[in-house]
Amino acid sequence: MLEESFSSFVTAVKDVLEESQIISNTLQRYAYGTDASFYRLVPKLIINIDNEQQLIDVIKLSNQYLVPLTFRAAGTSLSGQAITDSVLIVLSPQWNKIDILQQGKKVKLQPGVIGAHANRALASYGRKIGPDPASINSCKVGGIAANNSSGMCCGVKHNSYHTLADIRVIMANGSVLDTANLLSREQFVRQNPELIQTLSNLAEQVKSDTELSNKIAHKYRLKNTMGYGVNALLEYTDPIDILSHLMIGSEGTLGFISDITYHTIAVEQYSAVGLFVFDDIEASCQLVQMLAHESVAAIELMDGTALNSVTDKLNEFIAVNSLSPRHAGLLIEISSQTAQELNNKLTHITALIGQYDTSLIAEHAFTQNKDDIEKLWAIRKGMFPAVGAARAIGTTVIIEDVALPLPDLATGVQQLHQLFERSGYHDAIIFGHALDGNLHFVFSQSFNEQVEVERYHQFMAAVARLIAVDFQGSLKAEHGTGRNMAPFVELEWGQDIYQVMKSIKAAFDPLNILNPGVIINDDANAHLLNLKSLPQADCIIDKCIECGFCESVCPSKNYTLTPRQRIAVWRHIGELTEQQQQGLLSNDALAELKELKQAYQFYGIDSCATTGLCAHHCPVGIDTGKFIQGVKEQNHQAKWLPQFVANNYDKVLWGANKAVNLVASSARILGPEKTKTLFKGLNKLSVNNIPKWQTSWPNGAVHQHKKGVNPASIDGAGTGHQQKVVFVTSCVNRVFAADSHAKDQRSITRVLASVLEKANIELIIPESVNSLCCGKPWLSKGNNSVAKQKAHQLLDEVNRASENGRWPVVIDASPCEMTLNQLKPLSVLELSQYLLIHVAPLLNITKTKEPIMLHKTCSSIQQDGAKALTTLAQLCCENVVIPNDINCCGFAGDKGFFLPELNKSALAPLAQQIPQNCQRGVSNSRTCEIGLSEHSGLPYQSIVYLLDEVSN
Repeated sequence: MLEESFSSFVTAVKDVLEESQIISNTLQRYAYGTDASFYRLVPKLIINIDNEQQLIDVIKLSNQYLVPLTFRAAGTSLSGQAITDSVLIVLSPQWNKIDILQQGKKVKLQPGVIGAHANRALASYGRKIGPDPASINSCKVGGIAANNSSGMCCGVKHNSYHTLADIRVIMANGSVLDTANLLSREQFVRQNPELIQTLSNLAEQVKSDTELSNKIAHKYRLKNTMGYGVNALLEYTDPIDILSHLMIGSEGTLGFISDITYHTIAVEQYSAVGLFVFDDIEASCQLVQMLAHESVAAIELMDGTALNSVTDKLNEFIAVNSLSPRHAGLLIEISSQTAQELNNKLTHITALIGQYDTSLIAEHAFTQNKDDIEKLWAIRKGMFPAVGAARAIGTTVIIEDVALPLPDLATGVQQLHQLFERSGYHDAIIFGHALDGNLHFVFSQSFNEQVEVERYHQFMAAVARLIAVDFQGSLKAEHGTGRNMAPFVELEWGQDIYQVMKSIKAAFDPLNILNPGVIINDDANAHLLNLKSLPQADCIIDKCIECGFCESVCPSKNYTLTPRQRIAVWRHIGELTEQQQQGLLSNDALAELKELKQAYQFYGIDSCATTGLCAHHCPVGIDTGKFIQGVKEQNHQAKWLPQFVANNYDKVLWGANKAVNLVASSARILGPEKTKTLFKGLNKLSVNNIPKWQTSWPNGAVHQHKKGVNPASIDGAGTGHQQKVVFVTSCVNRVFAADSHAKDQRSITRVLASVLEKANIELIIPESVNSLCCGKPWLSKGNNSVAKQKAHQLLDEVNRASENGRWPVVIDASPCEMTLNQLKPLSVLELSQYLLIHVAPLLNITKTKEPIMLHKTCSSIQQDGAKALTTLAQLCCENVVIPNDINCCGFAGDKGFFLPELNKSALAPLAQQIPQNCQRGVSNSRTCEIGLSEHSGLPYQSIVYLLDEVSN
């Protein structure tokens, strides 16, 4: 790429896009240089696209200036197809529209929709999309279709290719095809006669050559995503149908998928899962071949080494000693629409398995218990990250994905084991979707020395020959060709079909501007270039394999960085710093290091919500927030101020309460706009030490409790009750009053007292409540010692008040409860947990019919999946609305006061999901509620207000 041409392209792009959509700073470019593969390429420019017209404009400019483009959805790609050293196109959150068609029998999805969200939208219709990749909670539809992803139960029948109904595509020349629109189809044919003719010619060429036709038909009886989907040339006649199916699995090299309409599949209501371990891979594979002719939803094959990698989870279900690679386990799922049909299937399948009793060494018989089914599948899904977590520091984890004809499955596994042994990959494991002959093998690999790169090169060459030539299998069954298999496409398909694929690429993209080097790459060593290093950085994050599963739930994902990106950039900073200390950096590299360190303070540290929700979705449980807190602790300078605040906390909160009332009075006089402008200026002058004012700021709370007074009789709550509860109201509820637009203006303590009086439970409030805190405000700023001091102080006080644990202890904010229980598990209950378990059964509840928004806080999600909060809300309300794409609200303690942009970005999808007649929302964290009120226009309050209203 010529610098002059690229510079002209950038100038032209600035004329058609907003400045905020064009990202050129060093830190963010490096952050986007990683996907889930073991490659890294740093883009020269990142463009954030909001709509189709913007994309068309950019594509036309890339043609004009010959600047290559790569499209990226979630970046969970395992084969390096979502990275580039040119221009990376990423999608803004506006590409997330879901249209349910024909009562759920079809669904039209934009490429930014997360796969699991599509299924959630279809759930009420008893339908789902066909593809079910393991990354479905993170990967997006654009990537699912562009890679023809499948998964555990999808097989070949239900992948994107076979469930495609219609597709809307933007081509390399900027033209648009919508196959659902007859006028669009006709217009496209008129505007693209050469492409249409080429596709017709290629189809005729393939169909008229019996040898080619037979080879293609054979290859697609297997799972196959190696190269382009040339089966479209064999299976369709209409060039538009051929084109639309070639787009599936094309990995962004032929065009951009603007939306896709799927034929959905029915969700079978009843299922059972069993786990069976055999002493011989041969016996297990014979059983697979037998069951392939039966009505079985899924069979997962796991070799003995794979089972050994998850013995901690496995032991809950079966007792086995250490297994050798020749052993094998089968995880079998059977499903049906009726209970009777399922039982009939179970009887039949169990009898077939019984024929292999002599080889069976352990089993967990079929269970229909949903919790057990979830755990059994978690064992299988935990195998890939188990290798990643156990790998040596500095190595990466590689997962390959092949398919074999079922009769060759056992022999293939055995020969792969032999190859692992010869190549020195002693930690390698094999698992896969056995019904499709689809095997994944995982191993750790270092790329730090040339000898290691050469070992990998020799190993992959041997794998390619074994699978593609000896077994006539697929080198890529469901992960896409990408960069790591592009050099082997011709080996698998042969020269004639490879030439057909090259003709397809040339016809669709004659200037080679779309994701060049992916799928079609004539460099035999392309898979050995731009290999990613994962250097040691910090004990918390060293296990990270940069898979990206954390990104979908991160509140800063559309604002600054995601957890994966924070880790990647920190590793790079550490790598450069080490090289600097060794005197190995050039002047340009020194300048880059300085820029990265300065930028990381905001992008990496200040804008991280540190909520830990990322750990909940990370395959190996990495809490990036905890890592950032550690960085803050290392950087922390002033030790006296946090300790002073802690020692005088009751006075500090009193002062904060008065300041809030003063600000509220000023806002009433000045008006919202002038107040906002005033505080924006004060924030800037104070270097972000004075918060930014928001319209949702409540008044100051009425100070009810004085030192030495036990207000147990609030609102008539007397003594002599058989049950008691110790209650600590959170700091923020001691500072802020109820939302000014809420109907109920009572304090949360008074509301709780009212509920408890109905249940005949006595309310106990510690005398020193005004000086108590869980420690979270200090913990989030890296003052761990002060945080522990305050937490221990609170626990000591409530222990005395509860008569050494005789009575439950409750706190009204979920973040506080989680912080305390990390220090001393199960010592404190969050208010919704307590109300659900101990109070609601004692009340008469009449559900309200009005819709009520529910926000599940990230701390509740981490503690119990927010089940208590959700269940309590559903006990109180017939229409509980839980918005999609809202995970952590991004308020993050007091961060929402000082960095409201984070809160705004995290809650961007909220307002549009509020039902027209909805008037309020509930949650269980006051700071979250302030941010939710700001960005929804609704008053949010603790769920205890709702319970008090609907109970007697």
